[in-house]
Amino acid sequence: MLDITLSILLLVIALASVSLNVVSLPGNWVILATGLAMSIYHGGRQPHWAILVVILLVLLVAEALEFLSGMVGARQFGACKAAAWAAIAGAIIGGLVGIPPITIVTLGIDHLVAAIAGAYLAAWIVELLKKRSVKEASLAALGAALGRGAGLVVKVGAGILAWLILLLAWLVPMIMGW
Repeated sequence: MLDITLSILLLVIALASVSLNVVSLPGNWVILATGLAMSIYHGGRQPHWAILVVILLVLLVAEALEFLSGMVGARQFGACKAAAWAAIAGAIIGGLVGIPPITIVTLGIDHLVAAIAGAYLAAWIVELLKKRSVKEASLAALGAALGRGAGLVVKVGAGILAWLILLLAWLVPMIMGW
């Protein structure tokens, strides 16, 4: 019974950590750490190290895509490098702040919206400080926000996929009696 309770607790922690991605915290890496903890507790059998390697690869690809989408989105719409980096910082701040009065009602989706808005606002301000017109700054900021938003969606999606892999790696052997 302790095995099942501990595994369920770790799976709940892993699922909750997906939301950390929205505020640019390492939620996906918490999922991998919980999988590693489960594996160590179960003597390396559940989940098997090969499953952990698959999860690691999924998370590494998501990290690369998140970074690239933010930079590519910003650059495609004419943002300077400083604005692209500012968009990352703005997304972190926006994601942390969120919109507190509606967080519970929206189950945290507001933090995703606030992260994208933060990316837009930070890139827009940097572009205006670089003496670009409001139209040019707005377009560049839109690219930064879209790229950052796409990156966040990829990262959250990868976190959900990693969690599902971890869940199946725990459930299948239990159901099959392995």
